[in-house]
Amino acid sequence: MARNEFDDDVPSGPTATGIVAMILPFATAIAALVVGAVLGFAIGLVVKPAEVVEKVVPRELTAAELASACAPTLEQTVDKLEKAETKVSILQREVDDRNARVAELETAQKRSGGPSRELQQAKKDLEEARAQLVIAQQEKEALVVELTQTKQQLAKTEEALVEQKELTTDAREDALVNKFYRFVNDSQLEICEKGSRKKMGNCRTDVQSALQSNVRRDKFSHCVRSGQATPSVKEIEKGQSLPDFSEWINEEEKTTKGYYILFCDPTLPEKTDDLAEEHLPATSN
Repeated sequence: MARNEFDDDVPSGPTATGIVAMILPFATAIAALVVGAVLGFAIGLVVKPAEVVEKVVPRELTAAELASACAPTLEQTVDKLEKAETKVSILQREVDDRNARVAELETAQKRSGGPSRELQQAKKDLEEARAQLVIAQQEKEALVVELTQTKQQLAKTEEALVEQKELTTDAREDALVNKFYRFVNDSQLEICEKGSRKKMGNCRTDVQSALQSNVRRDKFSHCVRSGQATPSVKEIEKGQSLPDFSEWINEEEKTTKGYYILFCDPTLPEKTDDLAEEHLPATSN
């Protein structure tokens, strides 16, 4: 058979169909992994409750701390002013005395008619005393200005502290709310561990409804304000009795059956500082 002139252009290796057959399984596997990762990430966003960002609550100065911080500044300025006033009074008396001495010597000189070395020295001493008095009066006036500025600054500081107290109170309330909703979110993760999307959604709804009553919010707030452990949700173990300060979440619902809330000792007093201002918003429950 005659050889076709184009036979030299035909590859002698695997055919195109063979190459596709070799690559296709690998491409399919990679695509499946990518799709699986995307779906897993999306499901995670749906199932996982939104994270709550905790706010750092700045500590307020107590009335004693505020007085202790401000008193030294004011007392030092007042003390300097009192010393300056005393110095001015002493120098003023000295000027008056020397002025009287000069007048006395001038009268004596007129009677004697001759020059008086003592009078010249008295006048020199009088000028020195007057110069010192001027300096002391200037220092006193400067301290009066400083005291006025100090009082004004302390007034501004007090206004700033009042504003900071309001911000701190708001931050504490926000912090308590954040703690409560973190408790609710953690409880959902503890109870609603697996199931279909619909089942997980219904489970989270049941948990939220059971935990967000006003009574349970108040109990949660008391634990925080009394400095005890934050309440938590736990599953009862076989043969275990309900621990002290605990209560069932809702034994009538299948999703929450067997789970309880561990609160704290309700008889312990709450802190007497401004933490008592913390509260959780009321619900319609």
